[in-house]
Amino acid sequence: MAAFLASLPLSAAQAQVTSNLDDLPQDRSASPAKKPASAPHPAGHAARKSAAKKPASKAPASTATPAAAAPARSAPTHATVPGVPPAPPPPVVLPPPFVPIQIHPPVPPAEVTPVADAASHTETLPDGGIRVLFPSGSEALNADSIKALQVYGTELAHHPEQRVLLIAHATLPGDDVSMPRRIALARALAVRSIFIHAGVATTRLYPQALGRPDKGDSAPADRLDAVIETNPVDPPPSANGMP
Repeated sequence: MAAFLASLPLSAAQAQVTSNLDDLPQDRSASPAKKPASAPHPAGHAARKSAAKKPASKAPASTATPAAAAPARSAPTHATVPGVPPAPPPPVVLPPPFVPIQIHPPVPPAEVTPVADAASHTETLPDGGIRVLFPSGSEALNADSIKALQVYGTELAHHPEQRVLLIAHATLPGDDVSMPRRIALARALAVRSIFIHAGVATTRLYPQALGRPDKGDSAPADRLDAVIETNPVDPPPSANGMP
């Protein structure tokens, strides 16, 4: 039968083998332990069958050990630590704004106008200050009082290390507390205005409107005292460098 199939043309053999592959005779007398030898097939059929049943190629399993498969790691190389620079970097200088900013000087207070019939007058304090006495309920100043305050303010302008406390008091009949403080504030602001126009900086003048004086105060009730104080000086450092 095999010889007959071999003698057939290639196309007929392919058709016969393909449709009658299960009817080919097998050797039943062979030992059951051994697989019967398959009948020879034409070359064309064998090539097609091997191409159809050939499994996908697999990469050969690596037989090398994990240590041999992974590349050996080299020891880390340490870079040289740079030296300390001899000087710090220059400070960052921010450029000025491109839009010019207008700086407005402080507005000076209004000048004090003398009142001809005002009963005010001035006197010198023992500590170098000046006192202005007012009639009850009034903050008006006459020409002589304003002239004395202008001269005193010109002298203060030559001592920028001094600051001036303008301590004002006022009294009124009754128990009202608000109105005496308002009158005292008006007196302090009037003297402050005279000193500013005389050349004293506004940062050196400290008005204090106290209103009614204390019960134990023996000084005149309606008054303003210009008290001189020296700006505190920083103490020299101690031997261990601590303040």
